[in-house]
Amino acid sequence: MEPDKEKILEAGYFYFHNQNFKEAIKIFEKGLAMFPDDIDIYYNLGIVYESINDIEKAKECFKKVLEIDSENTDAKKHLEKLINI
Repeated sequence: MEPDKEKILEAGYFYFHNQNFKEAIKIFEKGLAMFPDDIDIYYNLGIVYESINDIEKAKECFKKVLEIDSENTDAKKHLEKLINI
């Protein structure tokens, strides 16, 4: 069966919105194992890391998004905010 990126994102969002950050990270990292260059998964993983104040890992995720899509304004905003902390 083909892995479904939308299901991964939905599960990650679910855990994130319920403040189960460890589980959200696990889901998004599994997603990256299946979709290694997916900016949606990297971006959302960055948001989770930012939420738990893991600034370095959040920066890594947002930088990865920008490596793949240098025009991604959301990732740019988050990265700039984190750099200026």
